Amino acid sequence: MAAPKLTDATVTRSDDDVALTWFADGGLEDPALNPWLLSVKLVGGEDGPIHQVGFRFRDAKVEECFVFDFIETMNYYTPQVEPQRTGKQWSAVFPVDEKVALSGAFTASLAFDEDDNANETNVEGTF
Repeated sequence: MAAPKLTDATVTRSDDDVALTWFADGGLEDPALNPWLLSVKLVGGEDGPIHQVGFRFRDAKVEECFVFDFIETMNYYTPQVEPQRTGKQWSAVFPVDEKVALSGAFTASLAFDEDDNANETNVEGTF
């Protein structure tokens, strides 16, 4: 069986949060694929700021949700975030502060726990 692929993603940024939606072509509920990660790298222009927002799924549940700051090289865990799945769509709203860009480019990723990231897929866009 081929690993599921990321097919689309959306990012909506407001003053105090970022709403993310990922679309996969299915199969993420298969226990054999654990763990996997859905994330979005947000880049606010040529000089940043750059943040990664996402969650890791392991053993049939969300293991951790995070906001990673590339400038401070700091991971902020956000336990209040509750990713939701509807069919082939996953969504989550992350609280963020003014350090996270209000607009820019994004790269959404679906990655599996593999040494070479052979099955990672990405979708790019703007927000």
